Amino acid sequence: MLSLVHKEANDRGFVSGIITTFVKVEFDGRWFDASEMQDATEAQVAKVQIPENLHPNAASFYFEFDTEKHRLYVQSYSEGKSLSARQAQTLFESLAAAPRIQAEYGKVHVTIVQSRAGLEALFALPVIKEVKITIYKPNPDIFADDFENQIEAHLAQTNSQRISLSYQADPGQSVNPTDEMRAVSEVALENGEVEVRGRDEKGAVTKSTEQMPAELHDKFDPDEMSEQNAFRRLIPRWIGLGG
Repeated sequence: MLSLVHKEANDRGFVSGIITTFVKVEFDGRWFDASEMQDATEAQVAKVQIPENLHPNAASFYFEFDTEKHRLYVQSYSEGKSLSARQAQTLFESLAAAPRIQAEYGKVHVTIVQSRAGLEALFALPVIKEVKITIYKPNPDIFADDFENQIEAHLAQTNSQRISLSYQADPGQSVNPTDEMRAVSEVALENGEVEVRGRDEKGAVTKSTEQMPAELHDKFDPDEMSEQNAFRRLIPRWIGLGG
């Protein structure tokens, strides 16, 4: 859940806040007595006294939202606990699905920015039988000078939210990832996904860049810097890498 949101953007145009995760205890659920290796009795359960507003194993993760580029940066590790990219995506998808958000902005896609190294690993498979590239709108100019207008018009005419490109190898051959294919795939890392079906040394595989979120890692001295500032320090590095 979002436990804190600074609603006013700072001088960089970023809105910041905190995501808090915890274990939600189902008080009406089944309880188990680990010492006796059997279901707990009603008398045992009656002794459990936990206020319903208190939740164990809490962890907090900072986030920063770039209001201009609509780019969300999320801390993924804090004090031994982790928040996966998929968990963050699910949270913000649920928030974006709120009726008042939909009424003002329409359907909002929340996609995970994926790893360029992960994409290269997919294209490095010894045998590639199929490459499927999915791009959600809005789409940048990658095919022609007026590509964005063309694809936006096409998606609008067909009542569609995305476009997919599929490359299938000739029988007995392997797909060759050309520069053009790589350029389109680079776009999909931020606005879609790339799925590759092929073979490696272990046999047939199907892999997707969605399984490979883009991440930056760093260390900091808590005696010299707060965890929040250490997280914020990573964002300019990401932007400098083209993120």
